[in-house]
Amino acid sequence: MPETKSFCTYEQQLQILKRRGLSIADDALALQWLREKNYYRLSAYSLTLRHKSPSTGEDEFLKDSSFSTIIDLYQFDEQFRAAISHAAAIAETNLKAYIAYYHARQYGPVGYLDGNHFEDPWRHAKLLNGLSKSLGLRKDEPFVLHHHKDLNDVYPVWVIVEVLTFDQVSMMYRNLLPEDRAAIAREFYGISSREYIENWTHCAVVARNIAAHGSRFYHRQRVNPPARMPKPINSYGTKPFGYVYALWHLLPIPDRSAFVNAVHDCFIAHPSAQLSELGFPDNWLDILTVH
Repeated sequence: MPETKSFCTYEQQLQILKRRGLSIADDALALQWLREKNYYRLSAYSLTLRHKSPSTGEDEFLKDSSFSTIIDLYQFDEQFRAAISHAAAIAETNLKAYIAYYHARQYGPVGYLDGNHFEDPWRHAKLLNGLSKSLGLRKDEPFVLHHHKDLNDVYPVWVIVEVLTFDQVSMMYRNLLPEDRAAIAREFYGISSREYIENWTHCAVVARNIAAHGSRFYHRQRVNPPARMPKPINSYGTKPFGYVYALWHLLPIPDRSAFVNAVHDCFIAHPSAQLSELGFPDNWLDILTVH
């Protein structure tokens, strides 16, 4: 097996950064960040600030690179993740509400138990299995207890969507009958193509997971699945901007401006962050107004 790098103390980590040409104005502050954030985690925010030395082949920082820039990029990503998390939470709540209302209207309160109301029997069985596990994990919550003790374990669809995770309810939507997926897309999202809603909800789940686990959006080379976008801007679908685009479309109209403002504020508050490092086109504000 290849050898791993040797352990370094915080002070040694600081010296490595200095040796590679990083400007550090406040050693105490830098040491605090190394201690609280982890050298490896912070180093990811320096990727755009360094390159391989042509003479030694080792990493070295570009001229005028500073630790304060790394902090600014780190804080940008934190703020950006918060904006994504908030938008995704709204999208999740809406999707659950739309599915519950539509499915109960079409097939009755417990019509979700009938596999004939879904496209793929195996995925339907997987949904019910996941639901059973989720109910077990949340058995002490008042609304679950109420349906367990007082209503003989009968859980209407408007109850079960509150137990399902965003991922589960997104998969539930993608397994509804095609005509039902299309009807929800038209009635609640104003979109004629169900394929867009299927993709955007999947993207929203992935974006929420990235944000929830503290992963990095800045300088992310690719997101998967790519977001579906109109042909003229389809190339941005593989970038974080594609997920912003997807989330924006899933939001109720009154929430869209707040989301755009929250994302815009990230760039205003942290001038070190570059639009291109998240795959944002220069006219992104216009795109999220026109489309």
